[in-house]
Amino acid sequence: MVAFMGLFAFAGLGAILGLSDAATTPSPSVEAAPVDTGAADLADHIALYEQERTRIDELSTALEANPVKPLVALFDWMEDQDVKMEDPNLTAYAAELVADQMSTFRADLEQSITDAETRRANASGSVSEGLIDAAGNGFIDVQYDAATTCKTREGYTVTGCVKGGSPLVVHLLPDTERSEWHAKLTTVHELAHVYQRADDVRYPDDDGGYQALLAQGLFQGSEEVMADCYALTYLNEWTLSDGVTEAGYGYICGDSERQAIRDWAAGMNAPVG
Repeated sequence: MVAFMGLFAFAGLGAILGLSDAATTPSPSVEAAPVDTGAADLADHIALYEQERTRIDELSTALEANPVKPLVALFDWMEDQDVKMEDPNLTAYAAELVADQMSTFRADLEQSITDAETRRANASGSVSEGLIDAAGNGFIDVQYDAATTCKTREGYTVTGCVKGGSPLVVHLLPDTERSEWHAKLTTVHELAHVYQRADDVRYPDDDGGYQALLAQGLFQGSEEVMADCYALTYLNEWTLSDGVTEAGYGYICGDSERQAIRDWAAGMNAPVG
């Protein structure tokens, strides 16, 4: 009887309060949904990108009118990144990738500028290093290791080269192993190859710059002969011999080709003597 009355009383209380069985059953705990931070992250990545982009623009003034600017950093690449960042469907993840790449680009450019400032001192005091430092304002390096680095040619002494994988490094024989005349001629010849590589970046489809000149038949259609002509024009020479040794590829370019060299060099901001 007591038990029955207790149950009745409990049921009556529930009825009085208007509670159903379901309402009095404990519900499982529910965790709050995570806050979507995508928009905030996207804004942060865009802000970093713009910060790095501004800094790169400031740094790039050190390369204005420098003939090797296209080789120091791929500035055209930045324009492609600008397009990506302006995409209305840009995600936070994609923005983060581009911003990180821009940070790396900026850091590499800063290092290149620091290295160039150090090189301008002409540490060796040599004729060849002086020419190279002046030509690229320190952004072109020189290493006196041509004997071990450059490809050999049977019957010839290879005095210098520029390798495709590192076009901002000129490899030469030490000046002490060449006459001053020969050192100047071969150094300027190799500088012409550096400028040709910079031109390749400007015209990746080989439809302009020096490639167009070679296609017209100038310089016997040869990069090497063109480099000789650049050196002859730069030094105002009409011979590839110092009276003791021969240099170059045996062809002396004439006035019309020398004018073509001057015009090409002007377009590259490259010095011509």
